[in-house]
Amino acid sequence: MQQIDFHYNVKNRSNYACRLLKKITTLGRTACVWSRDSVLLNRVYTELWTFEDEGFYPHAWAGTPYASEAGIVFGGDIEALGSGDVLVLLDEDVPPEWQSVFARFDRVVDIVSTDPEELVRSRARYRAYKSAGVPLKVFDRRGN
Repeated sequence: MQQIDFHYNVKNRSNYACRLLKKITTLGRTACVWSRDSVLLNRVYTELWTFEDEGFYPHAWAGTPYASEAGIVFGGDIEALGSGDVLVLLDEDVPPEWQSVFARFDRVVDIVSTDPEELVRSRARYRAYKSAGVPLKVFDRRGN
């Protein structure tokens, strides 16, 4: 992992994730999306089919036969995701064994909405990563 990018003040987390995943795959890169929140994970997975009229971004659930062919893999079990170019985090807490998991990716993107509780929890993640010496970049996405 080269760095962790924090994208915060995101108004619509699922739509923003879809736009980010589009950008990642358009650049020829692969992505894995992780959260223990199955409702949010399913929302983003489903929204990838509908957020653009003409776009198609092959995606699959980790552990399914299609996962090896998809440019985007979703999972609630971070270990089952395997590896890829970018790991997109949609969870509120630091993943278990995060340092070894994150090492399997070139970049990690943590998407944070404008929800006050989510912002508080994202600051705890930020502090954990910073204290471990991970390079961090912060992007204020207010208005995006």
